[in-house]
Amino acid sequence: MNKTIRYRNWTFEVDYNRTKEVYDKIEFGSPESCNCNDCKNFIANRENIYPLEIKRLLESLGINPKKESEIYHMARLENGLHHYGGWFHFKGKIKKGKDCKIDFVSGGSRFETERVTNHFGIAFMKGSDLSFFNKEEKEQLIQVEFIADSEWIIDKELESE
Repeated sequence: MNKTIRYRNWTFEVDYNRTKEVYDKIEFGSPESCNCNDCKNFIANRENIYPLEIKRLLESLGINPKKESEIYHMARLENGLHHYGGWFHFKGKIKKGKDCKIDFVSGGSRFETERVTNHFGIAFMKGSDLSFFNKEEKEQLIQVEFIADSEWIIDKELESE
């Protein structure tokens, strides 16, 4: 059953039941399958990384906010925070609002984020990178990308540069 979700300037048509079914079958997200210190720090601070409005949005899309498809660490910033990125997926489509992916003529791409807080941004685009969904559904997925800055809260001796 599809439902309509509105978030800021976007309107999504979401197959909530299928999305929730996929996330319910997943034991844990990408950072739990990794043993690096950056992922350990992300897991330890996950509850503080996602703003409440993002947690609510993800849940309304059928996504479990503790089961990222992927996360990655980019850098320790001058202010001491750590710059992370990552993404989730839901089955559906963008009905209104822009696809945030920008393709380069020479190949490759990037995406534009919508600032949610000073330390969190989000973007939506057609995509299925490292998805939990089956191959037949890949063309029907929206990738929810995020960029987040986080404190280092685990042992300081393990901190990345």
